[in-house]
Amino acid sequence: MQNAHLRLARLEYARSTTKTQTHIAVHVSHFMGEGEQAHLISFFGNDAEVGAVTAAIQENHLFDIVTSAGKKQRFGFGQDATVYKANLNSNKQKRVIRHVVAISSLLHANGSAGKTYLWDDEPTADTLSWASLVSLQGLPAAPTWGEAILAKLRAEGKLKPLFGVGCSPAVVEATREELLERIGESVREKLVTFPEHDGPILWPSLHLKDVLAQ
Repeated sequence: MQNAHLRLARLEYARSTTKTQTHIAVHVSHFMGEGEQAHLISFFGNDAEVGAVTAAIQENHLFDIVTSAGKKQRFGFGQDATVYKANLNSNKQKRVIRHVVAISSLLHANGSAGKTYLWDDEPTADTLSWASLVSLQGLPAAPTWGEAILAKLRAEGKLKPLFGVGCSPAVVEATREELLERIGESVREKLVTFPEHDGPILWPSLHLKDVLAQ
């Protein structure tokens, strides 16, 4: 993948005490943030760097995300972030690269408290966004309804873009009851129609590699 490094961001973590000063940076492949609240991050680096940043996340310290365009913004994960650790092995690297994915408690409970977080709000990803929303909220809906209802949510300001790296995240600020109302409105306005035949509704299969490719 040529020039992949140009799509990476950087996490910078600085901390000063009376005895020491710490400044660490790691590479970020994916990030999702809302205001100053970080929801998801995927980063990698050497053992010492990744270990220090992981500890900082778990101790609820703040850090900066710097995009490839130079935009800088401060974030923190808050309490009870979940951290997943792994190694990235490369034939060209003698040292093992450490890889970490961290998820906020809010994202871990995605779909509750009237908020549903989506990975990608690009129009080309409406199928994935609608499938995620229906699944997380347990909505009685058909795959073909996504474009119309997502457009309604955007027009009402209920679907809002978030800060992202490697994705175009968004949040739907609506409860299940509010979403059911939007479905009813769309049916009455003839923006969506019920299937012609009774029976189970078949949804297209979505694989993780296809999601990341989008």
